[in-house]
Amino acid sequence: MTETVSITLWATNMGRDLSGPEDWLDSLDAVAKESKQAGSDLIVAPEYVSEIWLTYAGPDIDVREEPARMAEAAKDIVGGIQKIADKHGIDIMAGTWPVPDGNGGYNNGAHLFTAGGTAPLIQRKLCMTPPEKDPESWGIRPGGGMRVFDWHGLRCAIVTCLDIELPALSVKLAQTAPDLDLILCPSMTEKKSGYSRVFGCAKARAVELMTTVAVVGVIGATPLKTPRPNVSGAAVYLPCEAELGYDGRFAEIGPFSEAPADDPLGPRLHARDIPVGKVRKLRENQPEVWPGAWSADGLKMDTGDADRLQRTA
Repeated sequence: MTETVSITLWATNMGRDLSGPEDWLDSLDAVAKESKQAGSDLIVAPEYVSEIWLTYAGPDIDVREEPARMAEAAKDIVGGIQKIADKHGIDIMAGTWPVPDGNGGYNNGAHLFTAGGTAPLIQRKLCMTPPEKDPESWGIRPGGGMRVFDWHGLRCAIVTCLDIELPALSVKLAQTAPDLDLILCPSMTEKKSGYSRVFGCAKARAVELMTTVAVVGVIGATPLKTPRPNVSGAAVYLPCEAELGYDGRFAEIGPFSEAPADDPLGPRLHARDIPVGKVRKLRENQPEVWPGAWSADGLKMDTGDADRLQRTA
């Protein structure tokens, strides 16, 4: 079984004005080359990397038209991503963008391309933020299922942004995928508060599920008619166990509100030799206190009012 895995997390800079799809693909190609040289098995890009495609595919259109325009722009991108994966022999979770939901609307789909593959695995986000689902904005609709899949001998899932903040999803994963080795979490957060929620919850999921979580977000202000800021970073979190370094932070950079002047693509975190095998062994045999897939079945809840609690104190 796989004992270690190396991942590059690309905190993609959205503060660039692209002239066409080749600009974005050239950036991905450069990151893929660097990542392969760093020994990575996988690149992970953030949520809604597609927003930067609007700088050439529709910078002045109504916000309600943007999902359709991003989905259309993806048609000129997808083939290029697969060629880059094949060229460098590296798998690419290329971020998320709108995909048709089959009912005239759009879901937010994360796309995993494998070197030598024929079509990407697509995981649709389950829970939308208020601006994301607003019919006067993007009007993105929720997906209806979570797929746990095998990759490089690991059991994996893609949990996008707000989905990582849902304890109910964590419970479902604990009950149905107790052998989960790796969660990939692409995100997009406008403020440091959003970054803190997503990354804090990603770390909590690593503890709750006794697994590894790799999370990354976009940074910089997308240069559209009204610039849209983004704050994020990249991290790999492990369970907080003595054998794993105590604090659960395997690797972490950020947060950033913009890319450094000498690195316009955005920061890359090359997380080498993540000890997924050691995490698996601890999960199976030797965790300090982890109770496994604990549920609240049979738990009695007392929701009495404060006055009654005072009288009985």
